[in-house]
Amino acid sequence: MTLPLQILLTCAIAILLGTLLGNSAVYFFNRIPPAWLTDYGEEPSEELKDMSTQRIKSVPFKYVFTGLFIAVGIYMGVRDPALAIPVLFSLWLLLLMSIADIKYMIVPDQLIMLLVLTGLGFLPQKMALYHRHAVYDSLIGAGAGLLIMLIIALLSRAVYKKWVLGGADIKLFTAIGFLTGLYGVLIIFVLSTLLSGLHFGYQLLRKQIHLKETRPMVPYIAIAYGAYFLFIKDLITDFIITI
Repeated sequence: MTLPLQILLTCAIAILLGTLLGNSAVYFFNRIPPAWLTDYGEEPSEELKDMSTQRIKSVPFKYVFTGLFIAVGIYMGVRDPALAIPVLFSLWLLLLMSIADIKYMIVPDQLIMLLVLTGLGFLPQKMALYHRHAVYDSLIGAGAGLLIMLIIALLSRAVYKKWVLGGADIKLFTAIGFLTGLYGVLIIFVLSTLLSGLHFGYQLLRKQIHLKETRPMVPYIAIAYGAYFLFIKDLITDFIITI
């Protein structure tokens, strides 16, 4: 297959898949079982129980999400076709988690478990890079993600006398570590922390938020995750190959 034809085919697949993911993100979030978006032991609110209510509006979000997934799909499809599909599906799940965190301050465990399953799509490239140690990379990454968040949770508990991080944040970073490995989870942690800190500082200066106010963390994690695969991962791969 010639290069122009390959690029054309990649764009066609990205448009089809991006349209499917963008529209299904709105459709699926509006139909997530109410119990998924409710804390343990609590009764779902009437808004959640009413499945006819749009938790997020179809317009403009399905168009925004579709455009986002098409752009990412084309970029990843041209640069790294082997990772394009698992990255797109993992970003789809992170998008749903981000919306849930913003609207209801909860991250469904079911979506985190699905995110872990997308890790199977990353194994072929890890096998090529790490050979028989590919599974170890995933497990080390998961352990690093868990350890980082546990340390932060314990430190914040000691300083603020309350739990600043929720269990969902800890589980999510463990899952991300499983997908990206040690280098990936460290970079995503640093990026998401910087993004969160800068945005929080800006909001404080504009008096849009109080110092002790609880904020959603998943959107920053999702942005950092996307930035890692779009702009940073190739550099890490080149570094691993040279050492």
